[in-house]
Amino acid sequence: MSTGQKIRFAGDVSIERVRITTSKGFYLDVTAQTIAIQYYEDIFSPFISGSIILKESFDFTNLFPLIGEEYLDLEIITPTLDDQKAIRGTYYIYKMTDKEALGDKSSAYQLHFMSTEAIVDMNKKVSGVFGDRVSQLIRRFITDKTNGLESTKQVFIEETSNSTKYVSNFWSPAKNLIYLTNQATNLNNIPNYVFFENRDGFYFVSLDTLYTGNVYQEFTYDKYTRDSDGMGGDIKNVDADYKRISNFSIPVHYDYIDKISSGMLASKLITYDVTTKKYTAKNYNMFSRFDKQKHLNKNAINTDSVPYRTGSNIMVLSKQWGNFNGFGDVTNTRFIQERVSTLKAAESSKLHITVPGRTDYTVGQKMAIYLNRMEPISSKKEDTLDRALSGYYILAAVNHYIDREKHECHMELIRESSQMDMNTGK
Repeated sequence: MSTGQKIRFAGDVSIERVRITTSKGFYLDVTAQTIAIQYYEDIFSPFISGSIILKESFDFTNLFPLIGEEYLDLEIITPTLDDQKAIRGTYYIYKMTDKEALGDKSSAYQLHFMSTEAIVDMNKKVSGVFGDRVSQLIRRFITDKTNGLESTKQVFIEETSNSTKYVSNFWSPAKNLIYLTNQATNLNNIPNYVFFENRDGFYFVSLDTLYTGNVYQEFTYDKYTRDSDGMGGDIKNVDADYKRISNFSIPVHYDYIDKISSGMLASKLITYDVTTKKYTAKNYNMFSRFDKQKHLNKNAINTDSVPYRTGSNIMVLSKQWGNFNGFGDVTNTRFIQERVSTLKAAESSKLHITVPGRTDYTVGQKMAIYLNRMEPISSKKEDTLDRALSGYYILAAVNHYIDREKHECHMELIRESSQMDMNTGK
């Protein structure tokens, strides 16, 4: 269903509702007093967080009072987008900062909020033995009212190929979820699951699945302004404006030392089984499994001749065969090296971009990026595409910055592969 509002420009936004509710049930609409909103999602974080800046002259801190026991109801839409793609939800306000007096009769301050499930997580410790298929345990810890996050949001769970059994030693639900994420392998036996919350709900999904998804949006960094109307004038094209990158930066283009020290390129795992009194040593390198994994782009981000030795990163772990009846080895020693390697590879190439904001942008989406080479213009060169940086990326983190005038998205994009063949430079 469309919102029914006409969009004026790329980045147009409508703040429909910003409402604060106290623990006693009193509420006040502060939409008119809201100066700015930041709404943050991260593929490597279990919960959504954000903040709002208020400017008011009603002294809300005494009127309510505001004491850190309030809830925030948000509804933000991009005009003409489907109603289901709005940012909306109830969040817990946990902190007030940066309060300043603006004259004698008004003040401004920042209220920080996070998902209500994060509050449940902070106040709940779980003790017990849990055993089942990993994907079933994940669902239980998200929705269960006794041991879980008690969430009623949508849950998107990719089926796992393995089961496990373990003891939760007074862990919070989120710590259990993170532990289980580290234990999971998908139906292709690839151990690169992530657990996160985005605008749609909670996701437990492998990077393999995200890599093979459809491209949600294309972004280009060029000198585009407006379309020509064919008669010497120009016209505004909002869809084209949404695809334009206003600013981009590369925090770390490559770091060989980090690739070696983290175990991304290669590692050696030494394990000792306290039951069978045996130890094993296993070598791993990322190239031996590259063809069996899914990838965003077709080529590895290193050449075949990159220097590495498996002994550059040594992991030492223990295991105990048959610790639980019916279960053999319930540790992740069989695939921990591949998990460390694939997750580190996913973050080995990052790109930060700023684009016109839309409420349907959310972490986990696949994006196509087109950048031009930073070089002198030559009439002989028809292909100006920067193949080293252009290609497919995953939206790993997004900060929706919204004020009274516009909506911007500050995105962190990640990839583990390249469109360019690093061996040939083409």
